Amino acid sequence: MTTIAAEPRLWAPSLPFDEEDWVGAIRRRRGLPRSLVAWLLLPALAALVAVGVMYAAQTAQATALTYQIASLRAAKAQLLNTQRLQSQQLQQLQSAGQVAQSAGHLGMAPPSSWAVVNPPAAATSDPLTPVIVALRGG
Repeated sequence: MTTIAAEPRLWAPSLPFDEEDWVGAIRRRRGLPRSLVAWLLLPALAALVAVGVMYAAQTAQATALTYQIASLRAAKAQLLNTQRLQSQQLQQLQSAGQVAQSAGHLGMAPPSSWAVVNPPAAATSDPLTPVIVALRGG
């Protein structure tokens, strides 16, 4: 059986304990701060991610509301325009000339003479007779 022996390293420091113990000590010293830093940075990283997600959600909501406001303003302008047009159309239809023209199409004509109509004497039992008399001033 052949045994292979390693030569001593030139760069290795001379330590009062075995080399295997020295490697384990380095791993323990370096391992603890790294994991501690990782555990300390994890909540900070999670907070940054949460803030980023909330910012993105707020920005998306603000954009959606901006589009909604723009569409509502356009709808309002259209409704106001429709209201203005209908108001003009109503004024035109209510004008005296338009009423006379519409009456002429229906076969109506203004009377040739005006006359006051008095109710007959037998109609005194009508309940509206006192009202009509009072309105005429009699």
